[in-house]
Amino acid sequence: MSILPVRAWRALSARGPRYAWHKVLRRSLGRWPSWKRRLVYADPRHYWTMRGGHDYFREQEGQAARTDRIEWLADRIAAYRPASILEVGCGYGKLLRALRARLDCHLVGVDFSATQLTQARSFLGGLARVDVALASGTRLPFIDGAFDMVVTSAVILHNPPPQAEQIRREILRVARRFAAHNEETSVSYNRYGYDTAAWYRGEGLDLVECGPIPADLEPESSQFCVARLPYDLPDELSTRLG
Repeated sequence: MSILPVRAWRALSARGPRYAWHKVLRRSLGRWPSWKRRLVYADPRHYWTMRGGHDYFREQEGQAARTDRIEWLADRIAAYRPASILEVGCGYGKLLRALRARLDCHLVGVDFSATQLTQARSFLGGLARVDVALASGTRLPFIDGAFDMVVTSAVILHNPPPQAEQIRREILRVARRFAAHNEETSVSYNRYGYDTAAWYRGEGLDLVECGPIPADLEPESSQFCVARLPYDLPDELSTRLG
């Protein structure tokens, strides 16, 4: 038996026919990216609900490069010493867990995938002052300026332009001081490839930092940027960030 049928059978046994069919399409359309985008990724919420769960968790946790990237991102974000953080598209909570190890502030994660959040509640279980909730980045259930910093990690890039714009606007609405983003600029079957830093510059906002992620799998197309909203940076923070 070839590998694909074995995986399909395991997927069918574990999560039913819809998930098994979704996995077959993901694995078999690699040579036809336009069809893969159309058949597999047309609806990002459906994609991540189908893909999320223990299989995705095990896949991600098994890649050392993914952990290296998260550790780097958590170090950079923690340098700003935010009083509270919202992560939009938190997945199973990998970044939130790394941030908790560095910061004592309130951490909140939202995701539109129920399967990702089920895994997050298990992965983050027992950590104090970490909350997760089901919500879309296009309509965040928070008041204006609710969080000191809002973060995304490989989230905006998965959304088509209208939704990507809504997410950016919502982030500006609920963030008080900083918006930090890890996004890819390259295009693939499931990435639209946005220059997030250029978008902030176009909005007339300052970037505290912007550059590639050294630990990323594709550093030539990765981008980490932090936009400063209209609040003054304390002198101590300016010195620490260099």
